[in-house]
Amino acid sequence: MNLNRAFALRLSNLLLEKKMSKYKLEKETGLTHSALRYIFNEVNIDVKFSTIVKVCNALNISIVEFFEDELFNLENLDVE
Repeated sequence: MNLNRAFALRLSNLLLEKKMSKYKLEKETGLTHSALRYIFNEVNIDVKFSTIVKVCNALNISIVEFFEDELFNLENLDVE
């Protein structure tokens, strides 16, 4: 799995866990609707660090917490 897919899956799982809609995430982060759509549709080649920070702040979690998931284990990722 590539990093963008892992990011989108982790974000989707956290939204479910936190019972937060994509719309609320959009409002909390200040990201545009199209920016979030690109993330969830895995259009982005890379997710910017500032986007990760905004998402973590909106979810009220640390960056470490976000990446503490087996989705991000190196053996699960296709890193080029």
